[in-house]
Amino acid sequence: MSSTPTQNIYDNPQFFKAYGTLPRSQHGFNAAPEWPVLEQMVTQPLHNGVQGKNIIDLGCGYGWFSRWARENGAKHVKGVDVSTKMIERANEVEKDLQKNGRISSSYGTIDYQVCDLEMIAFSPSEMDYYDLVYSSLTFHYIEDFSRLLRQVRLCLKKDGAGRGRLVFSVEHPICTAPVHPGPDWRILSKVDGDGAGEKVWPLNSYSEEGPRVTSWLGVNGIRKYHRTVETYVTALLENGFVLAGLKDWVPSRRDIEEHPEWKDERHRPYFLLISAEVKRSDDD
Repeated sequence: MSSTPTQNIYDNPQFFKAYGTLPRSQHGFNAAPEWPVLEQMVTQPLHNGVQGKNIIDLGCGYGWFSRWARENGAKHVKGVDVSTKMIERANEVEKDLQKNGRISSSYGTIDYQVCDLEMIAFSPSEMDYYDLVYSSLTFHYIEDFSRLLRQVRLCLKKDGAGRGRLVFSVEHPICTAPVHPGPDWRILSKVDGDGAGEKVWPLNSYSEEGPRVTSWLGVNGIRKYHRTVETYVTALLENGFVLAGLKDWVPSRRDIEEHPEWKDERHRPYFLLISAEVKRSDDD
């Protein structure tokens, strides 16, 4: 269990207003360059995508993924977030879609709920219920990651033709690691020798796991938890999962052709994307 009270920065009015100006807040997946890889992890043919599936979206925010899953055939989607403002916004979007007749009668259902992932506990009816647990850029806010994984495993299906899956993204540990100097690009000078004028990422304290306090969108004191790639993977293996996919995400060369402003992002991975499956009792 988390030893530190959960920080609900998204209910800070100043932060929530600033967050709403971000491209991915306004345009969803069209402004989330890592989405194509996550979509492949979610829709891999072996599991027939999301058609007819029960899904939970952890840290659902505005509900972009929850709505996408419903539109692509999910039977039921539960979206949860610690932020009341996020859930209110997701429900507002839902009402607008209903008002404008944009929710087909063939669609499945969505249920949005406020929930602290540090304390999440599933009801008896949710045990072995979900086919997919999805989370985008949320788990780096979680202190007790192993506890959350144990809860996730309880709610995922473990029997039948397809095993339950977990697909998630986090800020890459190379980005969350630095503590001093702060995580920001550095321009090499002539004093540094060859490569003067080039940008480098000042990585330090990678092996020192734990909380990091940063400033973002004009708000100070935002708390995240740094853990290494090894720790993410080991936690999955120790809590009943098998690794199905891992991606150190950087923009592709084709991405750079379309978005030249992203060229520096190829110097270091910005996101860590992981797909895992429940380990059944009959697995080795």
